[in-house]
Amino acid sequence: MQGKEVRLIREKLGLSVEEFADLLCLAGYQSVMNIESDFRKPSKLAIRLLRYLDDQQKKKALEFIEEFKDYESK
Repeated sequence: MQGKEVRLIREKLGLSVEEFADLLCLAGYQSVMNIESDFRKPSKLAIRLLRYLDDQQKKKALEFIEEFKDYESK
């Protein structure tokens, strides 16, 4: 998955770089920028998650993200 594709998915979902980093369990802004500029590649798990989210309608994808966040504290 190329960085441009990652950026387009993030933009499609309307997520800030910081929100996107949190979703992918990355350190922060610079980690996302490294992926979007092809300096770093996302993990295989992150790629699967991003492809799944990209296949969903925006509303459904955002609902999934909210539900997904609930599992952080469990």
